[in-house]
Amino acid sequence: MKRLFLQLAWWCCFFCAANVFAQASNLYLPINIQKAYQHNTRAFDGKPGANYWQNRANYSIKVNFDPKSSIVKGSETIEYFNNSPDELPELSVHLFPNLYKKGNSRDFNVEFADESNGVTIEQLKINGQDIDISEKGNAVEYKHSMMVLQLSEPMPAKKKLTMCINWTYELNKGSHQRTGGVDSSSFFIAYFFPRLAVYDDIDGWNNSSYTGTAEFYNDYGDFEVAITVPENFIVWATGRLENVDEVLTENYVKRYRSAFVSDSIIHIIDSTDCKCKGITKANQQNIWKFSAANVTDFAFATSDHYLWDAVSLIVDKSLSRRVAINAAYNKKSQDFYQVADIARQAVEFMSCQFPGLPFPFPKVTVFNGADGMEYPMMVNDISEKDINETIKLTSHEILHSYLPFYVGCHETKYAWMDEGFTSFGDYLIFSNLVSREVAQFYFLENYRLEAGEFLETPLFVSSEFLKRPVYTYNSYPKPASFFLVLQNYFGEEKFKQIIHEFMFRWNGKHPTPYDFFFTLYNVSGENLDWFIKPWFYEFGYVDLAIKDVSLKKKKYTITIEKLGNIPSPFVLQINFQDGSNELISQTAAAWKNGKKLIEIKGEMVQPIKSAMLIDKSLIDANLSNNEFTIE
Repeated sequence: MKRLFLQLAWWCCFFCAANVFAQASNLYLPINIQKAYQHNTRAFDGKPGANYWQNRANYSIKVNFDPKSSIVKGSETIEYFNNSPDELPELSVHLFPNLYKKGNSRDFNVEFADESNGVTIEQLKINGQDIDISEKGNAVEYKHSMMVLQLSEPMPAKKKLTMCINWTYELNKGSHQRTGGVDSSSFFIAYFFPRLAVYDDIDGWNNSSYTGTAEFYNDYGDFEVAITVPENFIVWATGRLENVDEVLTENYVKRYRSAFVSDSIIHIIDSTDCKCKGITKANQQNIWKFSAANVTDFAFATSDHYLWDAVSLIVDKSLSRRVAINAAYNKKSQDFYQVADIARQAVEFMSCQFPGLPFPFPKVTVFNGADGMEYPMMVNDISEKDINETIKLTSHEILHSYLPFYVGCHETKYAWMDEGFTSFGDYLIFSNLVSREVAQFYFLENYRLEAGEFLETPLFVSSEFLKRPVYTYNSYPKPASFFLVLQNYFGEEKFKQIIHEFMFRWNGKHPTPYDFFFTLYNVSGENLDWFIKPWFYEFGYVDLAIKDVSLKKKKYTITIEKLGNIPSPFVLQINFQDGSNELISQTAAAWKNGKKLIEIKGEMVQPIKSAMLIDKSLIDANLSNNEFTIE
C-alpha cells in the first residue's frame, strides 16, 4: 500500500510539473523524450535534470599503420563506466570501417577495390575473461557496422568494466568518405577503432548502422594513443603530442616548440625540408604518443611529404591560454599556404566575437585531405580553387569544435543542431573576414531551387532517416537561417547570452533539441512556440510578398503578406522618384499571433517609385513577389 501511495504521489508531481510545462509550451514531445522528464534526467527549464547521468569510456590505444599495405592494426583497452541506473545485459560496439565491408548497404557507391572484409576482431576480453568471437560462439553478433556483445552476467548500474580488443582492417584508398587515402603516401584515418556506442536516457543504446550520410554520436572520454608509422612519416592527431623529442630531430623540435608560443606563422616543415628528409628520428618505425582529455573522438593523419605551418593565439587573456593552430598540406596545394593564417583569424573570431567563448581545445590541425569533416582538434579538408571557399570551409570545420565537441549534441539524429549552428557561424566569420554581401550558407543555392516544393520536410524529422538532398537542406541552410532569424529577433547580445547559457549548461553533455528550446524559453523569458513550431514541426517554408501599395494624397500603405507559414524578418525598402529611399525593418515578431498581413503606413515626402522586400532569412522561396513597381 505504501509503495502504491508513493507511486501515485510521484505521478501526481510529474503531471503537475507537466501541466506547468503545458501552460508554457505546447511543443510536440515524443514518448521517449517524455520519459526523460518523468525520470528527471532533463528539466523543463532546459537544464540537465537532478537525475541526469551519462556513461563514459576511456581508451588506451596502440595502433600500427602500414602505408604500403594500408593495413590498420591495433589493440585497445577500454574502461567503460555505466553511470546509468540500468543493468546492461549487452554492450553495443561501433565498427565504423565496416562501411566498406563487402555486402554492407551504404548511401553511396564505393570503388570496387575499396570493398574489404571489414574489421577483424582477433581477440576480445572483458574484465580479463576471453570472449568466444568465433562464429560458433553466441557471445558476439555482428550487425552491419555494429558488434553486439552478450555479457555472461549483466553489467551492474554504477559500475565499471574493462574491455580489451585486438583488431585489424584495410583502409580504403580511393573512395574517400571522411577517412582514407589522400595520395600514395598521405592518409587521414578516422573511425578506426572499435568504440562503445552511446547508452543514454532517451533511447538506451544508440546503435544505428553507419551507412555514410548521417554523422556521429559518441560519449566523452580520455584518450591515450600510440601511433606507429615508418620513418619519415609525420603524424598529426587529436590531443597533445607527448613525445616530440622521441619522434622529431632536434631542429624540428625547436621549430615545433617555437610555433606553439609564436604569434607569427612558423614553417615547421617547408618544401626544402621535404627534399632533404631527416625530419623524423632515424628509426625503422617511430611511435607517436598523443593524449586528449574529455573528448568524443580521436583521429589522426600521416604523410611523408606534407608541409607543416604552425602558429599560436591567446584565446583567453585572463588565463593567457594559447591555442596551437596547424596546417599540414601538399606542396602542390594552392590554397593551403594560407590556411594557417585563415584558421588563426577564424579561431580569434570564434573566441572573441561568435560564439564569443575561448576556443575550447589546446590545438587544432587542418589537414589537406580529401573531404570536409571535423574531429576533435582535427580537420580533414580538401583543397579549393577559390580562396573564399577555403575560408568558408576552414572556418566551418573548426567551428564544429563547439558543437558537437564542446557540447556533445547527437549528430546522427539532430544534424541541424551542429551543422545549422556551424553554418550560421561560418556565415558570420566569412562576413567579417571577407564580405557580408557575398556570404551565404552552405548549399543555399541548391535549396533555393527547391524551396517550398515537395522535398520540404520539417526540421524535427530525425536526420538518420533522411536522404540527400533533404538531409542536406535540413542540416545546413534551413537551420542556419533559423539561427540568423533568431539572432535578428533577439539582437546580437541577447542571442549570444542564450547561446552561452546553453553551452555552459550542456558542455560535456548530450543535449536534445528540447534542451536547447527550453533553455531558449528560460533565458529569454518568452514562450516561443509561435516561432519554434512552424520552423521545426510543420511542413512549410519562408515566403514574404508585397501584396499591395496604396497611395492616397501624401500617405502610403504598403501591405506585406506572409504566404509561407514560417515567420521571418524583413526590410522594406521604399524607393522614391528622386533616388532616395527609406528602410523599415521588422523582426519575425511581426508575424506573432498568427498574423498573415502587415500594413506599413507613412508620409510621402517624395512620390514613390517602387517598394521591395529585402530577404533577411536568405531562404525566401519566391523572390519574384518581393518587389512592387508603381506604374
